[in-house]
Amino acid sequence: MADPGAPVTVVEVAVRSTDMDADGVVNNAVFFMYFEQARLAHLRRLGVKWRPGAFAIAATQGRFLAPVAYPETLAVRAWTTRVGRTSFELAYEAVRTSDGVRVAEGSSVQVWLDGDGQAAPLPEAVRRALESSLSSRA
Repeated sequence: MADPGAPVTVVEVAVRSTDMDADGVVNNAVFFMYFEQARLAHLRRLGVKWRPGAFAIAATQGRFLAPVAYPETLAVRAWTTRVGRTSFELAYEAVRTSDGVRVAEGSSVQVWLDGDGQAAPLPEAVRRALESSLSSRA
């Protein structure tokens, strides 16, 4: 769960019928697309500028806590949990808007890349923006 005082970005995601799997619930892999929407919105909100290929996703994880089905709407939250020399970590949670139940949580590690695709130090402006939004998970 997000730290209540931390800068958290929230995006509203409408579950689509195509997000469902054969069991009639949102497929677990789809949550990573929801997290991606929140990640990009969070970086834009912080004013982080990046070129295509500026960073790569080095690791992701997810925990799926409750089923979700069409036509539900989710509030997907993203916040910064760690800023390193060449990488940063974001955390996520997805909450059903109809009842406030947390249905999924996760995290991702992004590595900044130079023009040759090698890990590179975060640009100072990116580092400052991310550090200004640091939060701890509760």
